[in-house]
Amino acid sequence: MRFAALMLAMFAPLPALALSCIAPSVERSYHEVNDAKEEYVVVHGRLTLDTRKLPSDGSLQSNPPKMTKVPATLNGLSLNKSGFQVPFDQDIMLEVACFGPWCGSMANGADVLAFVRRDEGRYALGVNPCGGHVFTPAKPAQLKQVRQCFVGGPCKAE
Repeated sequence: MRFAALMLAMFAPLPALALSCIAPSVERSYHEVNDAKEEYVVVHGRLTLDTRKLPSDGSLQSNPPKMTKVPATLNGLSLNKSGFQVPFDQDIMLEVACFGPWCGSMANGADVLAFVRRDEGRYALGVNPCGGHVFTPAKPAQLKQVRQCFVGGPCKAE
């Protein structure tokens, strides 16, 4: 009887590992980039990329790289005090992070609200399984909120 119980215990399904993420927040992202030593540009636009270059997450047996850099283009408008009015059409590097088997992802042609890092004239956008600094599809309330944060209005991260 003990042998049967041992065998059942050995072959019972193991608890699934899950990724726990804090719910993405425009306000939290705004404060993160505002407090960073790097320079950021807030852009609302369309992201174009070759999705075949993205890492694929999957089963727990997969071992994706911790970081994959994917060339992309972001075309839209960047934020200034008057709103999203400054044309932004730039090649960027999508920095796709994986946490264990879970990887960030992005659809080609996605409508995004992105906090894009500027490094010496080059642009990069971090994406991870919990979102990173990009919101898609960009919602009108998110655009309004980030503008409010930018002009010094209420911007409380929960």
